[in-house]
Amino acid sequence: MKTFIVIGAFVLLASMTVFASQQEDRAADSVAAAFVQARDAAHLSKLGRMDGNTFREKVCKHDLRFASGVILTAQYQTSDPGHLPEVAQQLAVHLDDGYRVTTRFGVGACAVGQEPSGKTVYSVLIATYESPWNSFLRFFWE
Repeated sequence: MKTFIVIGAFVLLASMTVFASQQEDRAADSVAAAFVQARDAAHLSKLGRMDGNTFREKVCKHDLRFASGVILTAQYQTSDPGHLPEVAQQLAVHLDDGYRVTTRFGVGACAVGQEPSGKTVYSVLIATYESPWNSFLRFFWE
């Protein structure tokens, strides 16, 4: 009987984790769509998106160390992932400085709680990067 209870608890925990992860992935997709829309509205070049919820683990663990090539980041909390706050809007429309050219961006979203209304609150991170090739070269020259 104990074995069945342990197995049942494990299955329940695993299914809750998968659901939370899917919810965070959808939040990251909403953030990315709003980021792209802000760039489009400012008539800026399209950026490639790094796969899915790239920085989820970094956001959840509060680990803000990044690989070579990161240009700028924005971090905030929201219950409306489809709406970018001012800090994220500024990142979306930030013009390149001539030294580093932004070619891609990544998003991380991690559920951190709930509002009294029941809406999930996410910690969100958006990072812009230069091209993988330039990142690779910069690793050796800086």
